[in-house]
Amino acid sequence: MITPLVINAEAFNNDSHIEARVSAVGAGAQGALRTALCFLYQDDGPINLPRLRLVVAEEFLDEAERVVIRWLYTRTNGSLRKTYGSAALLAARVSRYRCEACGFPDVRVLNIDHVDGRVVGTAFACLCANCHAIKSRKHDWTGLKFVPEGASAHEQGY
Repeated sequence: MITPLVINAEAFNNDSHIEARVSAVGAGAQGALRTALCFLYQDDGPINLPRLRLVVAEEFLDEAERVVIRWLYTRTNGSLRKTYGSAALLAARVSRYRCEACGFPDVRVLNIDHVDGRVVGTAFACLCANCHAIKSRKHDWTGLKFVPEGASAHEQGY
């Protein structure tokens, strides 16, 4: 059986956890690791992560943290920044990196869902792949209920 990669929920907003982790590394990496851990675990933490700090901090992160930080980095700093941005990061933090629908904790299957479809300024939800697929098949990308072409009046809700 595959071992789940789970983020420890007790690490959120826990300054002593962050400082214990930071003090365990060399002085040259402490600032980068502190920034990375605050990015992951502080509700009011940074909303983007400088690339150099990510690179330096990665070797001191556990596997689940590396998965999450890379996933969020592309949405806050990288190629998906315009589509997601800080609102997606905040939604993921609030969910404590668990599916908001079913609570599944393995970070490898998390998705950021556009709650109302791909609409500018939309809210986001953190969902596992299963819950995201179920929700997406129930609604089309505009957020409206999906009705197949040629559906009967009953299927269309009339």
